Amino acid sequence: MNGKNIGSILFLVGHILIFGNSKIYAEEVIVERINIQNIDQSPIYLAQSMLVFEDPSNRLDFDTIRTPNFENQFIKVPSSKEAFNFSYSKSTYWLRIPLENTDLSAKEVTFVISYPRLKTLDLYFQSSKEMKKIQSGYSVPMSKRPYQSRFFVFPILFPEKTEATVYLKVESPNSINIPIQLWNRDLYDRHEINDHVIQALYFGIALAMVLFNLFLFFILKDSNYFLYVLVVISTAFTIASHNGISSEYFWPNSPWMDQYSVNFFISIVLVLFLIFMRKLLNTKQFTPRLDRVSLVFIILQIVLPICYILSFESFVKIIVLSHTLTSFWILLVGIVCSFKKERIAYFFLLAFSFLFLALIVSTMRALGLIPTNSFTIDGPQYGSAAEMILLAFALADRYNSILKEKEAAEAQVKSNLEKSNLDLEEKVKERTDKLNRNLNAMKRDLFVARKIQENSLIIDSKLITELNLEYRYLPVSEVGGDFFDVVLLKESKYRILIADATGHGVQAAMITMAIKGLYDNIKTFELPPSKVMEIFNEEFMDNFVSLNSLLTALIIDIDLREKKIQYASAGHPAAVLLQKEQMLLLSKTGRMIGLKKQIHYESSELYFEPKDRLFLFTDGVFEAFNAKEEEFGEESLYHLFQSTRNLNLAAVENHLLKTLQNFLNGQDRQDDLTILGIDF
Repeated sequence: MNGKNIGSILFLVGHILIFGNSKIYAEEVIVERINIQNIDQSPIYLAQSMLVFEDPSNRLDFDTIRTPNFENQFIKVPSSKEAFNFSYSKSTYWLRIPLENTDLSAKEVTFVISYPRLKTLDLYFQSSKEMKKIQSGYSVPMSKRPYQSRFFVFPILFPEKTEATVYLKVESPNSINIPIQLWNRDLYDRHEINDHVIQALYFGIALAMVLFNLFLFFILKDSNYFLYVLVVISTAFTIASHNGISSEYFWPNSPWMDQYSVNFFISIVLVLFLIFMRKLLNTKQFTPRLDRVSLVFIILQIVLPICYILSFESFVKIIVLSHTLTSFWILLVGIVCSFKKERIAYFFLLAFSFLFLALIVSTMRALGLIPTNSFTIDGPQYGSAAEMILLAFALADRYNSILKEKEAAEAQVKSNLEKSNLDLEEKVKERTDKLNRNLNAMKRDLFVARKIQENSLIIDSKLITELNLEYRYLPVSEVGGDFFDVVLLKESKYRILIADATGHGVQAAMITMAIKGLYDNIKTFELPPSKVMEIFNEEFMDNFVSLNSLLTALIIDIDLREKKIQYASAGHPAAVLLQKEQMLLLSKTGRMIGLKKQIHYESSELYFEPKDRLFLFTDGVFEAFNAKEEEFGEESLYHLFQSTRNLNLAAVENHLLKTLQNFLNGQDRQDDLTILGIDF
């Protein structure tokens, strides 16, 4: 495919994302009533037999749409044999189909919608004998659904010698795909078992790849194997979110995760794949210009998911388009490296081609460009499995190359031992130069890590303005163990987190970045800070107790309208509220995070007035020791805050940093330093 064709495809996808819509245009038809007698051997695909009514207002209820006024507004719309595909739409869709059971006995039937990302999915079964309403969709907790499955399943007892009309109400902020089938209940139960076997095989392959390559990583100390493990794990989570396994087992009661998880995990996969590609193909050396562009895509796939979470409707199509562009870019880099005749690039290109095809199929189905059927639904899973296996072959080939290089090096060493001392000195010099280059590469990697961490701590400029916020973040090394977050909960109410992991440097930074991922999932919960802190502690103990790390944290909710502060502190240094006549300390309300499970945290609240000032900080601000082993101390910090009331926040924080520097008198800081100031 040449560049012109690729550009045309990208233009078409972008045009549909930005200007496309999912309005229904079709002519009215009459659908004959379907007899359910034939479902004992195989399921019936209902899509091409159903009539559809689109409700852009989202206000009509079941009693309204079944009135004679709306009878003729149900129309036949184009669909594949297996499913409807309305792409991204803000409308509510009503589907209707007439059925009949001519048998002399009642039948247990099951309606199955094999697409797990529909928020509202209600089924109405209306016959002369009864009227049933069954609610489902990912907004309904798994325990309250009529049939607990990764798909939406509606069991119905269809009375004998009965005619019935079935209605479906569908609404979702995600792409609206409706693959609908009618099954015999027993037949579907057997199919469900077979389906779980297939899923177990896929995730079993993924687990085997993870364990084997993790074992190689510990033996060879080659980061490529660890990056591959991360790629496989993130891909498996993406597939689990895509096909509903996560909804069934990991977060059965989290509509938020069902709505956001797939695109979020795809971004994680692409970020890890870009890092893996840069490392495996050594693009820094062979294609430095392309490597710089890859860094831009990495940043893009870090920033866009944050925007996507903050504003779903504004960024959902943008993030889907970015996935396509990033995939095209990885494919292009693989092609370029293949033309440079890098052996490893051939394996990489072949492996990513399968993942690329899977991602394109998923994206085009979500946008309504291709029909929804068993291939387009399960295609990403098959593609990712092929990609995992082929990448494993690539690493195996690389390992073989390393062995050959090692054997050649050993032969060269034997030859060098027979040479003169001068030759030996030259070889030592060459080795030293190589070590220096590797050291410089590690320094550059640390610099990139610092930039990534700094970018993760960037606060929306709008929030900074609204809160009159000023902050300083100074890690003691390239990366640090402090982090903070500011988010708008609702109009005039903000939530601030500041936390400090034990230790500092790369280890603490990795822990804080992982922990920040946990906090991002719960930070917008409209719960008191104490409850959020308790959830945070439970998540930390469930996921990171093996790290033997502890964390102090302070969560503060600020309501600018009610002039109220509500907070919970997990062993964190007390924040300082400066008022006209006094200074208040926001003392700890519970123990550090990571000590044990089921820690109870208290919430405290207080009120502020205009011109009050609030400071939040980590212990690195006052636990500074000079050459005489004297500590700067909390009292000195409090005195500095009070004596600088006449200065603006930026001047206060700059003065604090200068005072600490003078106190240390050339001595290095011992801990990371973070301070946030707010003027009310």
